[in-house]
Amino acid sequence: MCDLLWADPLDDVLARKHDYTKNVERECSVKFGYEPIKKLLKDNNMISIIRAHQVQPSGFKMHRWGGSEAFPSVITVFSAPKYCGTYDNKGAVILLENDKMNIKQYKDVPHPFYLPGN
Repeated sequence: MCDLLWADPLDDVLARKHDYTKNVERECSVKFGYEPIKKLLKDNNMISIIRAHQVQPSGFKMHRWGGSEAFPSVITVFSAPKYCGTYDNKGAVILLENDKMNIKQYKDVPHPFYLPGN
């Protein structure tokens, strides 16, 4: 169960060279590469995995391990901008509508008690 939540994709360059490596940053689970994902997607008739739990500077990252024109094998989306006040990252969300995928990015989240015009 730990690996389902805390496994992270390898950096794009390493993803084609390694199946799995230690996840040093998290001190648990593994980092995974392209071959295990390719097999998982094929065996389950899927085109991509959308995941979270990893800060991304742009709020999201498309892992295009099958080539620059391929649909991303893995998509990481992270919705918390300026995570913990220590990162300078954007937040992002994925919108799926009518067989189309759009990603919306944002820098700040208004305070919950903020009301425009007050």
